[in-house]
Amino acid sequence: MYYFIVNKLAGNGKGLRMWRESENLLKEKNLPYKVSFTEYAGHAGKLVLNVDENLVQAVVVVGGDGTIHEVVNKLVYKKVALGIVPAGSGNDLARSLGVPFDVGGALNRILNGSHHLIDVPKVGKEYYISIAGLGFDGKVAEVTNSSRSKRLMNKFGLGGLSYVLNIFRVLFTYQPSAVSVEVDGRVKKFEEVWLIAVANLPYYGGGIMICPDARGNDGVLDVCVVSGIGRWELLFVFPLAFKGRHIKHRNVTMLRGTSIKISHNSSMVMQCDGEIVPNSSTDFSIEEKALKIF
Repeated sequence: MYYFIVNKLAGNGKGLRMWRESENLLKEKNLPYKVSFTEYAGHAGKLVLNVDENLVQAVVVVGGDGTIHEVVNKLVYKKVALGIVPAGSGNDLARSLGVPFDVGGALNRILNGSHHLIDVPKVGKEYYISIAGLGFDGKVAEVTNSSRSKRLMNKFGLGGLSYVLNIFRVLFTYQPSAVSVEVDGRVKKFEEVWLIAVANLPYYGGGIMICPDARGNDGVLDVCVVSGIGRWELLFVFPLAFKGRHIKHRNVTMLRGTSIKISHNSSMVMQCDGEIVPNSSTDFSIEEKALKIF
């Protein structure tokens, strides 16, 4: 049996539309399924707790990266696999994994494909699957999640653009800070740090390839540090990140390791998979091959 968790509000109603299309296809194929609809933030994670691992073949999320993030935190090391029908504004996990953005293609991948194992990063007690970001990008995510522009853009299928718009909104007020990054015991110190991304997969922010070499099955985390750069030059570097070409810039440092510890002397907002999470702990580790995913 397939258990669907649907966020009807994802993508400004796209979640409900994609579920209706999914339901029609499931009925055509006469496949057994159960569906639950999320009613509040955190509900998706609670719904997963009721899954019988002996009866459910896959938990399929019809929603965005935030809903997937909740489910991932409850599926680590479980027998049940994760399936995705991308219905959010950014859909960066689907983009990283090559999941089709249409209902038919996404469902076909789940129903006719085979699952594989993927690494799952952890910061403190929080699991995530794509990217954690501290600093400027965390603040942009915080502003984007509460912005009217995100809802407006979603109406036109351009939800990823809301992140870009809010980059400009945050750019001229954000204050970079000094940061120490310890990677597998080796410490590097940076001044005027704008952002630090700790990645398991390449994409975030609606298509920004912040860590182009990140792979979800290599057992390591990729880290991108942007530091010592002026606001106007940052605007020049930013467009390069959509193709991963920013990594050659002199103010961008790329690191890689299995244990990442970040120390900072100011308040830095942290996001994981686009969701704002407490950053009382900034010690990152990776659980190898801890999640089954289609």
